[in-house]
Amino acid sequence: MKRIYGALLCLAFAITVSKCQSACEREGVVCGSVDHAAVDTATLAPSQSKRRWSAPDKCLSDTNFAHLEDLWPKMHFRGPISGPKSYFHRVPPHYLGRHANFTRCRRRVYIDVGAGQFNSQGSSEGFLSMMKLYPSLVEFDEFYVFEAVPGKYVLPPPRERKRVLKNAGMRASRAATFNRRHFFMQAFVGARSDTSTVPPTIGFSDFLLTMLQLQPADAVVVKMDVEGYEYEVVDTLLRDGTAELIDEIMLEVHYSHPDMLRAFRWCKTPQFWCKYSLDNATSLYTSLRGSGVYAHTWP
Repeated sequence: MKRIYGALLCLAFAITVSKCQSACEREGVVCGSVDHAAVDTATLAPSQSKRRWSAPDKCLSDTNFAHLEDLWPKMHFRGPISGPKSYFHRVPPHYLGRHANFTRCRRRVYIDVGAGQFNSQGSSEGFLSMMKLYPSLVEFDEFYVFEAVPGKYVLPPPRERKRVLKNAGMRASRAATFNRRHFFMQAFVGARSDTSTVPPTIGFSDFLLTMLQLQPADAVVVKMDVEGYEYEVVDTLLRDGTAELIDEIMLEVHYSHPDMLRAFRWCKTPQFWCKYSLDNATSLYTSLRGSGVYAHTWP
């Protein structure tokens, strides 16, 4: 059974890579597995309840949760649209990289789930905008990017790519070798891997533990926008213990509320996640923080 499950998970990853490979080659996007993160199908097993790692210790064991911002559920986590109390003024100063030292970690890994565009051209969202918003990320060793919409995430040509990365604060030598550390996957991310969806769905716990083979000695920062599936994903992370591998997450949580309908038209068209409430969203964030994950709202 272990070998069968492992083979299915590898197949999901292989299908994802093969479907985006030609487009990636045209656009300069790197697709594929990472040599040091090869999947061991002989040892892969289904998720187990409450995994625990005894060694090595978490590289950010001295994280000070007093630096975390208040959630502000009555303001729907975001605050006003503009001004000093708006999200992009209030929350980024509390990002973990502003207060913790990532340099002693074994690997420094950034995972962008639902990345949208590489360069959002002035928008506050997108991969490049995140590098500018969170300066510590430019020094990370590995970047894994998920976007399910075909053709939405496109890297610029090498010379332009190097220029915009340098403008985002990345050193020239690292910008020149960015492709070696950047891996794009056209895939859904969910609670469990599923090869029947188009594109395939990669279970996030499986991805962290088996594909990347992350350890507590690694620094792992995640930005996630999965359009309502965050409840199942986070529930699985907490139940199987894989949340312990994540140091920090910027998470958008969807729910139904009259204020969100007026401001963002949320649930004007019924969605499966409209069954969730503001209280459900608040509980998701507090559960992550209670489990030791430095969790922020997004955006």
